[in-house]
Amino acid sequence: MDDFPPAPRRRRAMPTIGRSAERTGTGPAARRPRAALVAAALSAAAVAAAGLPGTASATADAAPPWCAGKGPLAARMLPTTIDIAECDLRGRVVTGAGGLSATVPRDGTSVAAHWLRTDGAAELRIQFDDRTNRIVIRTGGMRAPQGRPRGARAPQDACTDGRYRTQPSKWPKGTTVQWRYHTGGTGRASTTVARGVSNAVDAHTDCRSDGQFNPLPNVSARYLGASAQPPNLTSAAACGRRDGVNTFGWLAMAAAEGNVLAATCSWSSGPTTVETDMALQTQGRRWWTGAGSCPQGAFSTTAVATHETGHVLGLSHVSGAGGSNLTMAPRLGPCDNGPSTLGKGDYDGLIALYGAR
Repeated sequence: MDDFPPAPRRRRAMPTIGRSAERTGTGPAARRPRAALVAAALSAAAVAAAGLPGTASATADAAPPWCAGKGPLAARMLPTTIDIAECDLRGRVVTGAGGLSATVPRDGTSVAAHWLRTDGAAELRIQFDDRTNRIVIRTGGMRAPQGRPRGARAPQDACTDGRYRTQPSKWPKGTTVQWRYHTGGTGRASTTVARGVSNAVDAHTDCRSDGQFNPLPNVSARYLGASAQPPNLTSAAACGRRDGVNTFGWLAMAAAEGNVLAATCSWSSGPTTVETDMALQTQGRRWWTGAGSCPQGAFSTTAVATHETGHVLGLSHVSGAGGSNLTMAPRLGPCDNGPSTLGKGDYDGLIALYGAR
């Protein structure tokens, strides 16, 4: 057997920890370049920390103070128009007039929220502009006067009052809005809510002997049955995240203001509505179906549902004491069943939005 001589053993190179790969000397001449490198590095770090142009920190602007944190944001503290690059609000909660809140959609849609209260109403609109990548926030509240203020006009007859206000979005003309009903554990049938929806889309009125304005607005609705899922609102009556289903019905909004009767949320893509949810308050409220005498302090389910369907279709609250007899007035009192049928302004608003069938 041939014996191979052992391979010569190589000296292991010692690691040059803390040394330049090119200079490993220890004399003064070798230390000077190293000191220069350290000084240059410290100088660059100081420049970066100062945020001077051309540094990494200068490319990432700090969020403005009003954008800090992850909790709810008060609309009154925010600019009306917000650039997402400056403060990305998507997924955060914005609180508007009267405590009305909504979660800013993450999917690029806009959201409009409406409250109907015993003493007035509130609106919050969070509109996303995909062309400019900006969000516009508008909010407002309407308090119904107690009694008739001095010098104010008497409420106009709903059959001659042509005032109305519309939202920036609506369903496409000719749409059939398909919706499901949620009982909210109340055991109530869908009948009275469905009647309110029909009163709006089919323009039922007490202003004509035949009980209907003509021509009908070019929009309709279809009931698809019950839903185990509640409307996409929180216990504080805030708009949550949409799920692609239009759900109308009952919800225990225990954390909402005590005077809230109902809330409606509408999501839209540009000028086109894509989903709406409507919730009537079960917490601490008595409701009247319209049959028999009205229990003291109860509210008409059909009247409230007709009003909220106005929001579903793109109507906003009318302002001024003179319009208090219209369905879209910002207040509804106990046992008041009048708003369950449309006034002239309510009908004119739907025709302005959808034209005639």
